[in-house]
Amino acid sequence: MVIVVVLCVFPVLILGTLDWFMTSARKQAAAAPAIFAAQSSLAVVARLGTPIVPGWPIAGWAHSQNGAGKARLTIRLSGPKGSGRLEELARQHDKLWSLCALEFVGPDGVQIVLKPGDGSNCAP
Repeated sequence: MVIVVVLCVFPVLILGTLDWFMTSARKQAAAAPAIFAAQSSLAVVARLGTPIVPGWPIAGWAHSQNGAGKARLTIRLSGPKGSGRLEELARQHDKLWSLCALEFVGPDGVQIVLKPGDGSNCAP
């Protein structure tokens, strides 16, 4: 009985773990342009200081297939002066992720728009 349970549960755990790693890698790839934009923004640097470090895990979703996809992510950021989050809409075309809309939100709710947009410019 124990062997049957192990043989049934173990593959499910392995597949679940592999799926989690693939999803995490996809989110990280989609988040990279947003993190770079925040680290390059004078307004965000003024709020957080340097270095700006992304938090983990990245929340939201990122779907892609055959080098095309979309993502809606929330990325926590922190620096020596404080923390906040990035709200990102992105698309993938020819395996490259690009930003459709991006804003930084501080802990006080103040928003810094880094790339204006409502997602309509995210059409494939």
